[in-house]
Amino acid sequence: MSGVAVATLSLLGVLAFVLLIVWNWYFFHRLDVGFLEWLRGASSMQRLAALLDSFFVFFGALHFLEVLLIFAII
Repeated sequence: MSGVAVATLSLLGVLAFVLLIVWNWYFFHRLDVGFLEWLRGASSMQRLAALLDSFFVFFGALHFLEVLLIFAII
């Protein structure tokens, strides 16, 4: 795989991470209650979705930092 392809995929991953963060902010900003109160009243599928979402946000943040460090070194 060429360097351009890797850079393109990395930038697409960063874009997906930023969109995920914006969507999370919008969703939880709209709620009348806090996240923990929402979680208490959520169904098991909603709790699973929140768990998967936090998993993707965590690893997306790590990938985002990796890309920033790569571009800072270059």
